Amino acid sequence: MALRIAALRDRDTAAARAPLEKLVVLEPRNPFARRTLGQLLLLLMEDETAAALPHLRAAAEVGADDPINLFTYAQALLASDGDSHVAEADALFKQALPLAPVGELAEKIKNQQRRLADRVMRANAQGMPRMDAVEYLISALQAYRELAPEEQKQLHAEVVALSQRGLAINDPCKKHKLSLYRSGSTVSALGAACVYYAGVKLLLPGEDPGLDLGREYVLAQRMAGEGAEAPQAEEPA
Repeated sequence: MALRIAALRDRDTAAARAPLEKLVVLEPRNPFARRTLGQLLLLLMEDETAAALPHLRAAAEVGADDPINLFTYAQALLASDGDSHVAEADALFKQALPLAPVGELAEKIKNQQRRLADRVMRANAQGMPRMDAVEYLISALQAYRELAPEEQKQLHAEVVALSQRGLAINDPCKKHKLSLYRSGSTVSALGAACVYYAGVKLLLPGEDPGLDLGREYVLAQRMAGEGAEAPQAEEPA
């Protein structure tokens, strides 16, 4: 096995393929071998994921306690035909996150979840701006404007912590209470995401919010008027 991994590290994918295929035949329930072969086939065949999927699926099923197996399979599903595998990929991301709640992998999972939610939101809107998101963003801009600089930071920190646990922005039944938003108002998951997005744009200019609400944000700014943007949080002395 060590020689096979060494070949992969040296990017000698052709040399690694045959031994890995043999190992998978001998040990079909070896999740590491199945995942490694699946990843290798993705490298060899570039945009063709069909050959890799059975191995990545097997790794996710046999090694379901390893979040890397789940994450890798979910990514491959989205790469193969994302629109038809959205629900399955989303379920895999949700299954993986509790197994890796912090760290680099956790951030990758959360980023993929946000992008997946964006994809679903855009599909539901049929390419048009989401006017409900525009309204939420207007409210968020006004809420930040009404707060003192330190309270702006606290509101943003609160919604960041909430977003790190995952926001089901396409589920209108999901509700979240924000203690510093409109005197402790309860908002939908999309509303909370808009508070998060507005906070990033206002307090952390230049940082990527990880959500595709750019068109909605521009509309919200125009509709709210010039005074909608909150003042920048003051830098500590």
